[in-house]
Amino acid sequence: MLAGAVPYLKFAHFCALLVWCAGLLALPSLLALYPAAHGRVARERAITATRFTYIAIASPAAVLAVASGTLLVHPVEAYQGWLLVKLTLVAGMVGFHVACGTLMTTLHDRPRRFGAGLLQSTVAVPLALIGGVLATVLWQPRIAGF
Repeated sequence: MLAGAVPYLKFAHFCALLVWCAGLLALPSLLALYPAAHGRVARERAITATRFTYIAIASPAAVLAVASGTLLVHPVEAYQGWLLVKLTLVAGMVGFHVACGTLMTTLHDRPRRFGAGLLQSTVAVPLALIGGVLATVLWQPRIAGF
């Protein structure tokens, strides 16, 4: 039934992933603005930009990426072991996404709880996860036991 929709699902999945990954890479920089902001206007701009990126861009893209990816599993018969590795890495991306939301809430009330450098350095997490997903999908390694 979904066979005719596979190219469209792949396109939606790819586009949603691009937007979600961009959001995951942007959020650490936006969160790093909280402790660096001096004055009410700068703080409000940081809060607004971070909330908009998280709520209006990254979160809908994440939902679309996960939903379209889920719909693609059966029609493309992606039942090999690499899929488990990919899904584990995607779960890590979801966890980082949630952690950014938690940090956003925490920093709203206590903007100087973490230093800007520490917050900016968290960009290494999505970089590693996105790189791992990309490598797994492109090379689809044979995994023992699967």
